[in-house]
Amino acid sequence: MQHLSLDQAADMLEAMTITQTIDAGHAIVHVGTDEAGRRVVLMNDCNGNSVLSSAM
Repeated sequence: MQHLSLDQAADMLEAMTITQTIDAGHAIVHVGTDEAGRRVVLMNDCNGNSVLSSAM
């Protein structure tokens, strides 16, 4: 997992292909693929924290 700044998270959202978005109430979870075709999960919580998890 990688912690991202809000700017990094915005860049990642622009670059990734989102296949599913889940509103968990306290967080928004985006599931999809990055530019290299790897599966990624980007989570943004209500405190402005962003975390990226990607397949290797």
